[in-house]
Amino acid sequence: MRMPLFDCYVMVDWSGGDRRRAGKQDCIWIAHGSATADAPITVSPASRTEAEHIIRSQLQPIVAAKNGRVLLCADFGYGYPARFASLLSKSVSGELPPWRIVWQYMSKHLQDDLGTKPGQQPTNRSNRFEVASAINAAVSGPASPGPFWCLFKAGNYASVPQKRPLQPFVCTSGSVAPLRITDRRAKSDTPFRLFGTGSVGSQVLTGIPRLDSIRFDPRFARCSAVWPFETAWASPAGTWLDPEVRILHAEIYPSVRAPLTDTIKDRGQVRAMWHWARDLDGKNSLINEFAIPPGIASGSQEDTVIRSEEGWILGCSD
Repeated sequence: MRMPLFDCYVMVDWSGGDRRRAGKQDCIWIAHGSATADAPITVSPASRTEAEHIIRSQLQPIVAAKNGRVLLCADFGYGYPARFASLLSKSVSGELPPWRIVWQYMSKHLQDDLGTKPGQQPTNRSNRFEVASAINAAVSGPASPGPFWCLFKAGNYASVPQKRPLQPFVCTSGSVAPLRITDRRAKSDTPFRLFGTGSVGSQVLTGIPRLDSIRFDPRFARCSAVWPFETAWASPAGTWLDPEVRILHAEIYPSVRAPLTDTIKDRGQVRAMWHWARDLDGKNSLINEFAIPPGIASGSQEDTVIRSEEGWILGCSD
């Protein structure tokens, strides 16, 4: 009899905001708990740094025990549309797959908790707009601004247009679409819009460096993998994950699931995602969500782009 894939589930609703904020809508929410729990524990840390500490605290016992496996999911893009990584490749050394180029670039340039003084709480202020502006300045021109657009305050950065630029973004190295394949299927927003209702650009810029820090932490690196970049697609028959993998990272988009009734929508969404994963896994059906998406042919150009650069949203199969 096949056992569930995971012993613990951690679902994260991220925020790219610039101030400490907790316990409300539009801030960070985390739902975590073991497969045997009736319901997850939900917490709302006031900063990304405090969120990372909570996440690590859920990973460390399983890694230390060398037993069990945790599914760690966050609700921002783990990759960008195809060919975006080529815009950054000159800034990253070594031969790396496109998704790793993006992760390394963001980790190198994104700074968080600006202005935090010793002994004080993290400010949660980042330089995400500066990072986006620097990328735009390096790859765009007056005739083709972008790819990042829309700021909190128009005009703060000359290289970042406030209104949506012409799409796809075109530069000397080619064109970059506004959406990934999985974004189009999930009807999620472009990772290049940095501000505004429904925007996800700031979450991606501030979230990827945190993922990189956790995934490649020496304590976790040998027993972690990012789906589908490092795992290939699951096969319902036979063994899929390496038995040494203790932490599996996967992207989510809670809006593809109906939220549980809650006075705070974001909290209801991470609770719903936790129950969805736990319940499917208990039926030995969660593995199907890690299989190649319907409509994507194995070995096709789309398949290669998804597994090497764009990534995929877990549960976005329809």
